[in-house]
Amino acid sequence: MSAKTQFNNSTSENSNCRVLVTGASGYLAMHCIQQLLQYGYKVRGTLRHLNCPEKVNPLRQLANSDQLELYHIALEDGADLWQKAMIDCTYVLHIASPCEVITDEAIIEIAVYGTLNVLRGASQQRCVRKIVLTSSSENDWTNLNWKHLHPYHKSKTLAEKTAWNFMEKNPDVSFSLTVLNPSLIVGPSLQNAKGSSIMIISRFMDGSMPAYPLMKLGLIDVRDAARAHILAMKETKCNGQRILITAETLSFQQIANILREEFADKGYRIPRFKAPYIALWFYSLIDKVALQALSLYGHEDNFDNSKASQLLGMSYQNVRKSLLEMAYDMIERNVLPTMKNVKERKRLI
Repeated sequence: MSAKTQFNNSTSENSNCRVLVTGASGYLAMHCIQQLLQYGYKVRGTLRHLNCPEKVNPLRQLANSDQLELYHIALEDGADLWQKAMIDCTYVLHIASPCEVITDEAIIEIAVYGTLNVLRGASQQRCVRKIVLTSSSENDWTNLNWKHLHPYHKSKTLAEKTAWNFMEKNPDVSFSLTVLNPSLIVGPSLQNAKGSSIMIISRFMDGSMPAYPLMKLGLIDVRDAARAHILAMKETKCNGQRILITAETLSFQQIANILREEFADKGYRIPRFKAPYIALWFYSLIDKVALQALSLYGHEDNFDNSKASQLLGMSYQNVRKSLLEMAYDMIERNVLPTMKNVKERKRLI
């Protein structure tokens, strides 16, 4: 049975399945939950804080949220507690990443041991058939010795390696594992999300990026990334696979041009010129993001998304339109300031 066929199963059949989604209030996780509810699944979403209206209310406002159960648990909690969280769950989408931590070391430690807790908890519940893990965007393994590697990306890579190591050492578990490696996720949010893509687009729009570096990024719409998780959840052909999901590669110059055409006449200061290497080097002395960009200056990634097409039947939305939708969404949510004529949208691509 193809991935597309499985994704279109009747809601009555899906209603017999409960899906655990970790980090339920996150940017990607909430889109996964929205689509799962749309297709009739029962969902149990995990949250570190159940008493935070900013995180809980957007989840409660989703369509079919009567089929959504919110469960209080953190990545640091032990496998015995995660085992309880997975009672009656058929699938697990492990999307959660460490948040509200102080040190780089804590980010890495919580991500690794949190993933191990999830896997150990699932191993104690024979009802779990599949775990889909969200990892970093690398087609090949991230170089963990790279001195400018961001702790978030390092934590994702180490967590993924921990997961594969667990599966190798525990061949008798009831579930299979699939890892998805999304590129930079863009598109509108379902809540006031924070994250790397939000930060990058903010810098393009708020004047804090006076010039763009010579580099490229793979991009994928958040709704496509969520759909890929659900397809991977059901598709047995991708068991034991790590799959890159990305729609298109754009240079920072292309991203700037797309945003400038739409927003420059509305008062947003979008960079027009390429940053010389020496200028970026000086800026990197005081800015961690510039420091990472410096090491990627002039580097061109050629992403191969053929595996996602073959195993999941993936097709993708136009990420140029996704960028514009994301920027307007950030303005409407006051992540970016509202400038003149901002409500007069040009025709999106």
